[in-house]
Amino acid sequence: MKSVLLAILTTTILMSYTLSSSEIIPVWNRTIEGKVQDMEFLKGQNEVLMLVGEGAGGQIQRRNPENGELIHTFPYPLSTGSKFVLTPDSLRFVLLNGNGGLVRSLDEQYTVSSLFDIEYEDTIGIKYSNIAIDPVRPHVYVASTGWFKKTNFPAPRNKIIAYNYETGEHIKDLTEYGEDEYTAIEVSHNGKYLATLNDNMAYLKVWDLESMEQIINEPLFDENSNTRCEAEDIYFSKIDDNVIYYSGLFSKKLNSKDIYPPSIYTFNITSKEQKLILPNDIYGGWDLIFLDNESRIMSTTFNTIGIINQNLNSLEWYNIPPDNIFTTLIRYSEIGNYFIGASGNDFCKFLYDRETSINPEYDEEVVISPNPTTNTININLNSNGFEYIRLSIVDL
Repeated sequence: MKSVLLAILTTTILMSYTLSSSEIIPVWNRTIEGKVQDMEFLKGQNEVLMLVGEGAGGQIQRRNPENGELIHTFPYPLSTGSKFVLTPDSLRFVLLNGNGGLVRSLDEQYTVSSLFDIEYEDTIGIKYSNIAIDPVRPHVYVASTGWFKKTNFPAPRNKIIAYNYETGEHIKDLTEYGEDEYTAIEVSHNGKYLATLNDNMAYLKVWDLESMEQIINEPLFDENSNTRCEAEDIYFSKIDDNVIYYSGLFSKKLNSKDIYPPSIYTFNITSKEQKLILPNDIYGGWDLIFLDNESRIMSTTFNTIGIINQNLNSLEWYNIPPDNIFTTLIRYSEIGNYFIGASGNDFCKFLYDRETSINPEYDEEVVISPNPTTNTININLNSNGFEYIRLSIVDL
């Protein structure tokens, strides 16, 4: 085979590229006793309600987002994977704790006003795993998951159930029991639709909440592939309630440019059109947060943050964040324009500087060695973080 000679006259060349001036800025961080299981801003966003710890050491906490300090704590046994949602009046919250659901007031004793629970089985354990609340009706929609008690292996006890949170009444099972866990569930901001994603052979399912009938059952998997789909998050657009954003790792490809890592998609309920956002970029399509009237999407994983600028149709920021910024759970304050984050028992506050109008050109030294060569070469890009650069050998 003819050797390729890189006709480079020196061992050092210069490559120019544009750097974004956006920045993730830490404000404070602290370590608290117990794992943060869930958290949300309360009305006015002056306090954060948190579920902290597991078992007998569990607590319901309120903390000050200005400095992370504890305002109030209430000892309460919590199961692993406990979650909650605030009611539309912001006076109560619906807590999923194991196989029980409780509606609690936001007083110092978190008084219970109603409850509901799932059916009991001798050989199979079943618990609630996810929740969404209706902004119009007094309804919550919860996902269940199951396991065989003897082996602890997954059991086919996964379904979506609707309850009245005022009375605890069971309204309807929206799905039959199945094997694939529902990992994302969301209600549109106008209360018109409910949407879910499930793992493995993934589907985007949508219900019309007026009729409680399913209207969309869109497969997100390739029938010719054995690849397991990993569903992550759902968000209904506030600008157009017919548009759903969803994220995860799906084997169905929408076009020839699709790449395989977790990504973000849109689905239009009216036109049934699906689109992949930035099909040529890697940005970690997990949890979704929308900024600046949905012009930016923040996508977080357990150790990375990606930010997409929808106006420019480009990846604005993608990297491991600075030290002491925790990204397993992230909540955004639209009032204060800041974020709180948590991973394990670490808790933090940070900012995102959107200044992207300044795009200076930087010369970065690229060292290629050995030169000349008839075999392999080493290319040192001297690049920090996740820069994606295409290199081509054009001619001698």
